[in-house]
Amino acid sequence: MKTEKHTNSRGEHLGVDFGTYHHSTPEESNALRDRVEVVFSKLLKDLYPSDTPLQVLDAGCGLGFLMYVAASCFPKAYITGVDLFRHNSMSEMSIEKAIDNMRSLGLESRTSFLKHDLIKPLEAEAQYDLAISNLVFHNMGKKRFKAYETVFNVLKPGGFFIIGDLFPHDDADMDYFHERSTLLNELDEGGSGPWAYRIKLLRVNK
Repeated sequence: MKTEKHTNSRGEHLGVDFGTYHHSTPEESNALRDRVEVVFSKLLKDLYPSDTPLQVLDAGCGLGFLMYVAASCFPKAYITGVDLFRHNSMSEMSIEKAIDNMRSLGLESRTSFLKHDLIKPLEAEAQYDLAISNLVFHNMGKKRFKAYETVFNVLKPGGFFIIGDLFPHDDADMDYFHERSTLLNELDEGGSGPWAYRIKLLRVNK
């Protein structure tokens, strides 16, 4: 399997494995992440000053790819990754591997992981400025609406949710999003028809 190369603040190249998405090759997964990193980084940097001490939730974090992107954009942010860490959506998935990735990137002090099913509520006292997610919710069928609710319930009023995913039933998803948030931006990043990959930027209603 191809190992991705990222550079830390000291300019050293670190080997980090963010896994292979379901129904994808390692090369395809890496190519998608390259595109996603560019788009997510631009969206993130437009939301807050880089030195803002944010609390960030990665919903369905996998092996920590978006956590790395968010940490790169916001050096003072603390990022919590939530996932069931099962193999059905990504090869070689484990919480131990995700922790190793953060350690290799020098991010262990600014990140943590929680093994949790997103269709179940998170602790009510947890409040986040920003939630991010990539290729997670389409795997859940109708249960995704419970997972959306979990995310929105821990976001601060006026906070943001950036979700990159496939939206085969986009009208239903947008009906839910409009109840809880305002769509600020939507980008088509690949594919066509109902299974096109889109990135949506949502602002939580105050």
